[in-house]
Amino acid sequence: MDRQDSNKFKERAIREMFARIAPYYDLINCLMSWGQDSRWRRVAVKLARPARGRVLDVATGTGDMALELARYTDSVVGLDLCQEMMRRGQVKTEKKGMEKRVDFIMGDALALPFSDNSFDCALNGFALRNVADINLFLAELRRVVKPGGRVVCLELVRPASGIIGAFYQFYLYKIVPVLGRWLSGDGKAYRYLPDSVGCFLSVIEFQKIMEEVGFRQVDHRSLNLGTIAVHVGVK
Repeated sequence: MDRQDSNKFKERAIREMFARIAPYYDLINCLMSWGQDSRWRRVAVKLARPARGRVLDVATGTGDMALELARYTDSVVGLDLCQEMMRRGQVKTEKKGMEKRVDFIMGDALALPFSDNSFDCALNGFALRNVADINLFLAELRRVVKPGGRVVCLELVRPASGIIGAFYQFYLYKIVPVLGRWLSGDGKAYRYLPDSVGCFLSVIEFQKIMEEVGFRQVDHRSLNLGTIAVHVGVK
């Protein structure tokens, strides 16, 4: 299987997985994060500094990041490969009266359907572990952001050593799969989550890739006792 076929295989598998768990996604996120996921998104949005420009939320899912962005700007584009997830985002935006501020588009994060320099900033939440080519993903985000614009990536961090790391690892590998299977009936999806975190890049490794792709002022903010990172880079 060549690289392109491998990318398409992973994309299809991820899309099918999220389509299955879409009805339970928001509830499980809230419970698994102990209600902290909305705070993490608020931090990411503030670091992006949307400042009433046109902004992009890649892997928007059910639209929570897009809705947070819509508090600061009138033009938000939420892109995702899973229509079932975005339908729930559309319902939420309509309930909040935000449908004129947020547009949902189905598309490929590795080949964004936008011109160069189209957005003032771009964000993604918990998408990095799910893309088939991180370098290409970051390069595409950088391409569509205007010079001086920020790209912000919110992501789980690989368990570290020490007491906190041991507790985090126990929670991630023992509690999360059981809770996810119980609430959604999909044990496979919630075994994938800890496995994807465990084999993901470290914070330092990811920052290095951002710099290699061409971002400046690369930095990150740690949240939730170091189990969450918000990565920032400037074009």
